[in-house]
Amino acid sequence: MKFEQGHALIIGIGSYIHIPAANIPISVTDAQAVKTVLCDPQFCGYPPEHITFLHDAQTTRQDIVDALNSFAVNLKAEDTFVLYYCGHGDYGEDGDYYLTTHDTQITGDRVKKNTGVRTAELIALLRKIEAKRLLLIFNACHSGELSPSLDLTEPVKAFGGESLPEGEAAAVLSTGEGRIIITASRPEQKSWIGHGKLSLFAQAVVDGLSGKGMLINNNAGYISVFSLYEHIYTTVKEAAAQLNHTQEPELTVLKNVGTFPVALYRGASSLGIFDSQVDALPDEAAVRTVDPKISQRVMQKHIIHAENSEIGIIGDNAHVEGGIHFGRKP
Repeated sequence: MKFEQGHALIIGIGSYIHIPAANIPISVTDAQAVKTVLCDPQFCGYPPEHITFLHDAQTTRQDIVDALNSFAVNLKAEDTFVLYYCGHGDYGEDGDYYLTTHDTQITGDRVKKNTGVRTAELIALLRKIEAKRLLLIFNACHSGELSPSLDLTEPVKAFGGESLPEGEAAAVLSTGEGRIIITASRPEQKSWIGHGKLSLFAQAVVDGLSGKGMLINNNAGYISVFSLYEHIYTTVKEAAAQLNHTQEPELTVLKNVGTFPVALYRGASSLGIFDSQVDALPDEAAVRTVDPKISQRVMQKHIIHAENSEIGIIGDNAHVEGGIHFGRKP
């Protein structure tokens, strides 16, 4: 059986044209593992043709923008969309937060303006996607303790260590209905690689989607996003503690937004009616609920006129209604 409504964009930024010292090959390994489990009929059951996997040279800023625009055209309200991003995140010389891309450039320890996907651009793209079940998974803050290739030299040493900030995450939630964000750690923490083939976070994501772990429930043949998060949080926190580190994956959601099925449970061949009341938010975890009115105000506060937007090229004949300007860092 297939999870026909499942669609995913999987991004692994393993190499950088202009910043070779920031290369992080495990990002591709992580992303590939997530892609593999999603389209495996024995596990998540996503139709392979519904998954776009971008890595290395395919992960330029324009490649990512084009892929998101493609999903905006093809997804319907009843679909489930997973966006998985694994790479570096940091602030730009313009003060905005950026998800870096294969062609990102830096000025000092900041991203050069418009050489990555900044939050304002991501928000404009997500607003075009009609799917009302949308899970964004960001592993954008790797630490290199256990990876010699990440022993970065100046000026790159301080580059790439910023997880998705609170304000940006809150604003993303207002791009449509049913938006949920899982980040690899709290903003002040690092995402650790560990001793395995995958980073701690990616391993937890893959195991959860495979139906492993006591916290992953079979909800009428589905895995719920809240159940998946609880497994990720507990597993990563315990694994990081064994390395004498603290890492707590964080879930950000608007108040009153409920869980939804994110994949099949171990390739279920018989499906029932998904019960959104079964899997509640865990009591003890890094959960941040945002008041919808505050989320909207965060967006409205930063709206700029589309004609004066510096977002860049969103796509063919695209029109950005009220470009958003976020997160200037002091």
